[in-house]
Amino acid sequence: MKLLLADDHSLFREGIRMVLESLAGEPLTVVEASDFPQVLARVRTSNDIDVALVDLSMPGMDGLSAIGAIRRAAPDLYLVVVSASEDPQVVRRALDAGAHGYISKSAGSAEMMKGIRSVLEGDIFVAPPVSAAEAVPAKPGDFDAERLRALLTPRQRDVLAMLRQGKSNKEVARDLSLAEITVKLHVTAILRSLGCENRTQAAILAARMGL
Repeated sequence: MKLLLADDHSLFREGIRMVLESLAGEPLTVVEASDFPQVLARVRTSNDIDVALVDLSMPGMDGLSAIGAIRRAAPDLYLVVVSASEDPQVVRRALDAGAHGYISKSAGSAEMMKGIRSVLEGDIFVAPPVSAAEAVPAKPGDFDAERLRALLTPRQRDVLAMLRQGKSNKEVARDLSLAEITVKLHVTAILRSLGCENRTQAAILAARMGL
């Protein structure tokens, strides 16, 4: 796995690099950047970077604008914000701008590794203490929990309840004794049935539905 680590504090980059190398369980190549122009230069010249861990507060650009610029420069790159801010509004704006995940710097190193693996599996990841339920608002309009429940099969409701808990497809598959591809199909069907754009929105609805 090749990872881009972007933060303007060299000690933070060094510490995260050491932790990730110890937790990865596979060969890990880490490239670094200390500002947004360097991030853009790295992703434009290296098309084999799998995931980028990017601080929002770096020189060169506004962080939220930079997310869009990075995604345009490298559309296939998975981008995870790693920030000291735990403001739900900031989290929501980062996800809306195109980030695949958001991890607070106060989260543990194991949580960071979990987030990386989750986004590589196609999930949206928001790490505690940031709450996904706070970060993404429910869709406006009348809310009918029973009607929404009726749109899902019992098994899909089981899967949705686990999405609310922040579990990855692999974890859901293990807990429900299902194949991972089956879980992915259930998730796709759930998002379509509920009219959600991503797993985080579905988790919000799950909470409101009492799952």
